Order: sequence, then structure tokens, then C-alpha cells
Amino acid sequence: MTSGTMTVVELLDTLDQAVLAAVPGPVWIRGEVSGLQRTSRGAVFFRLVDPELPDHAIDVAASGRLMRTVEHALDAAGVGALRSGIEVRVKGTVGLRRSRSLVQVSLLEVDPEFTAGRLALDRDEVLRRLAADGSLAANSALELPLVPMRIGLITSRGSAAHADFLDHLARPGYRFSVRTVHAAMQGEGAVSNVVDGLHRLAGEDLDVAVLIRGGGSKLDLSTFDAEVVGRAVAAMPVPVVTGIGHETDRSVADEAAAVPLKTPTAAAEWIVGRVADYAGRLETARRAIRDQAQAARTRAATRLDHSASQLAETRGALSRQLDHLEYLEKGIVEDSRSGVQRHRDRLSAFTEMFAAIGVEPTLRRGFAVVTRPEGTVVRSVGELDAGERVLVRMTDGSVAMVVEDS
Repeated sequence: MTSGTMTVVELLDTLDQAVLAAVPGPVWIRGEVSGLQRTSRGAVFFRLVDPELPDHAIDVAASGRLMRTVEHALDAAGVGALRSGIEVRVKGTVGLRRSRSLVQVSLLEVDPEFTAGRLALDRDEVLRRLAADGSLAANSALELPLVPMRIGLITSRGSAAHADFLDHLARPGYRFSVRTVHAAMQGEGAVSNVVDGLHRLAGEDLDVAVLIRGGGSKLDLSTFDAEVVGRAVAAMPVPVVTGIGHETDRSVADEAAAVPLKTPTAAAEWIVGRVADYAGRLETARRAIRDQAQAARTRAATRLDHSASQLAETRGALSRQLDHLEYLEKGIVEDSRSGVQRHRDRLSAFTEMFAAIGVEPTLRRGFAVVTRPEGTVVRSVGELDAGERVLVRMTDGSVAMVVEDS
């Protein structure tokens, strides 16, 4: 240093010594990863931001060889590779990055359990908020479609999850209509991609919306623990089916969905199973209708045969009755003719008899008819009184007489 003026190197040496004096050894630091970048050799650079004061940050760097060790430990714990937006607890040495005159942490270690715990705590807090305002139960309250044929699918187009889902959907031969919306399933843009995809499908005419991805680490799947994703699922106007590829914990999206399943294949099988169940019931109903129709036709045919037999018997009986009626008719006609003739003969006989015993013939035989003046016939002498006038009719005329002595 010359007459109170420091050179750049001298100042950097002084600052470096001050930093080493303040933080002489490795230290654990907690913060949120921001702006993570990787080089072609695997080295990593990012900023560690204080969650409470986002404008307070420190640079962190790690070599490729060290990062392979660190991320192997993260993978073994099921956490997954480091990425921006997650909260971590890291161990490193603090020093001065002379080329940029910045304090920088040289990464030595990352605590996997801290990150996993923070993810779980964040998820639990999101679930608590969604449950408090009723969002968590909103989608599951929707009525599940009997035949989910119109499907809205959110996934990474061309991924194994996408292919598996479509393959299992196509196997039974049902004619599904699938509207696919591409979305990144992990990384910094995944949350907004998934939310935008759900919003787009909300305006479609669908039976169900399906959200799927293959398996992954806790960090890979943390997209589906985001509160905005959970609220987007809850707000869907149709039931949401999830198949997010996890085997243990369920994500916020799973908890908010109407039908949470473990894998994309399981999601496809649920849809196929529901359609197959309805198709089976239709087939059962069709067979029942066919059997009942056949039974009814058999009963009707039996009744028709019976009716035809009865009709034939009735026709025979009618024929016999007609024959009998014809016989009776002939008999009646013949008997009537005979009766009429007999009556005619009797009438002729009576006529002849009456003619023989009539008044005129009787008078001609010398008899007379005695009547009173009013015309009543006197049949006995005892009917007359002395002095009574009578009229005596003979064959050639009548004379009036007075009874002298009865």
C-alpha cells in the first residue's frame, strides 16, 4: 500500500482475510435456490435467497465432481436434482470471488432431509388452506360420468406417460375422444404450464380431465404440490383424474382431484373400466330384453296355437251346429207344412160340419128357432112367461107369437 492508497489486489486481499476471519470454516446456510445454471462439465452456479427478504442473496458454486456426489445423495433420499424455487440447507465455505469482488459460498454438501421436510411442510400448509375454504372437496363433489368418452389430457406430449395412457385407452377398442394439452411436468415453468392447461380444458366440452406424468423424485413431483395447481384442479367444471406416478405420498393435486390414481396407466384403466362396466350393463340389459322378448314371443305363439286350436274346434262345432240348424230348418218347414195341411183339413172338416149343423140347414130340416124380440135365443120352455112375445123363425120366414101358457 503506497501513501494510504490500496491497490485492487490489496483491497481484495484485505476483504478476503476479513471474510475468512468472520467465517473461518464451513457453515450451514438455509435459503431458496434461484437462477440455477449448469455448465457442460456439470458445475453448478445459483443464488441462495433469503425467503423472508428476497433481495438478500449470496452466490453459491460447486464443481461438477462435487455436484455428482451431492445429487447422488439427493437421489438416494428421493429428493431429486437441485432446481430453482426449492428451499435447501447447504454446507459450504465462504470466500471472496476475486474476479467479481463478490462473496461466494463454495458448496460442500446439501441436506436432503431438510429439503424433503420443507416440501412436506409446504404441502401440508397448502392442503390446510385448501381444506379451510372448501376447495379440497370441490372437485370430488362433482358427479362422475357414467361413460367418460370425451377426455381432456394434460401431460408432456410424446412422453412415456403420454404413450402409456393412450396405449391402454386404445386397447379395448372404444372410440374415445382425447383433447391433449402439452405441459412441462417439471422445472421452473411446469407449475404455470399445468395451471394454463387446466384453464384451457375448463372451457372444453369434456366428461373428465386427466393430469398425468411418469414417476420422479420429490422435487420432480413438487409441481403438483403448488397451491395454484391445487386450486386449478378444484375449480375444474368436470371431474379430474390424476396419475402422477408416485407410490407413496399423494400430492396436493391428488388430494384436490375427484379420482386420484398412482400412475398414468391406472388413470387409463379407470376410464376404460368405467366405460366397460357401462357397456357390460348395456349388454346385460340387451340380453335380458332379448330373453324376455323371446319368452314373450314363445308365450304369444303358444297362446296363438291354443287360440287357433280352439278356433278350429269352434269352427267344427259351428259347422256341426249349422248342419243341425239346417236339419232343424228342414224339419220345421216339413212339420209346418204338415201341420198347416192338417189344420187346413180339420178346418175343412169343421167347415163342412158347421155347414151341416148350421141354422139354415137345421131350419130346412123342419126345425124352427125361437128368439125374443131383442134377438136372444130361447132354448127352453121354462125360459118363457105367459104373455111374452117371441119370434119364431122357420125356413121360409118368421112369425111373431104370444105365449099363452108356459
